[in-house]
This record gives sequence, structure tokens and C-alpha cells, in this order.
Amino acid sequence: MHRLTPRKPWRKKPADWLRYWTGKPDRRTQVKTVIAYCLWADGQKSCGHSAVMKIADLPDWDWADISAHMRCTVCGHVGYVNFRANWSDVIDFDKPASEAGK
Repeated sequence: MHRLTPRKPWRKKPADWLRYWTGKPDRRTQVKTVIAYCLWADGQKSCGHSAVMKIADLPDWDWADISAHMRCTVCGHVGYVNFRANWSDVIDFDKPASEAGK
């Protein structure tokens, strides 16, 4: 008898030069959002689109799997994503550095 197990569709990164985060999203940190940048380029033009995404809305997959499945809403390419922590969630960039920690 075969057991069916839910599996996500497998994808690999589309280019060797891409570097994906490792591990799973940690929803317990103060950083609640990430900025996803589209890195697709063909030598003549590049996309460069970015979007802020809630970590809570992402699936409970490894970052590499999430990245490989991301589709840019502007150019439509899949997997050319670079995530960065949205430090604006925890740092007030409008506050002068001299007042930091006060």
C-alpha cells in the first residue's frame, strides 16, 4: 500500500550565481518583513523590482525553496530573488545616530 504525502513542487535555482538563505523563516524575531529583490537580467536589461513581504505569510519551507518558487510580479521570471531583512521593522532610521539607545 502506498501512502500519499504532501510535497511541494521541486524547483532548483535558475542560475548558479544566485545565493539563497539557508534554514527556515524565523517568525519569532523582531524583523517581521523581508524585502525581495528581483535580480533577473539578460545582459541588456534588468528587472530590479522589489517588494516587502510579511514573513508570517511565507510557507514553512527552507529559504532556498521559497526563493526558487518566487515569481516576480513585474517581469514574471521565477527564482531570481534575493531576500534581505527589512531592518526598518526594528531600527528607526529617522532617529539621529546620537540618540541611538536612548
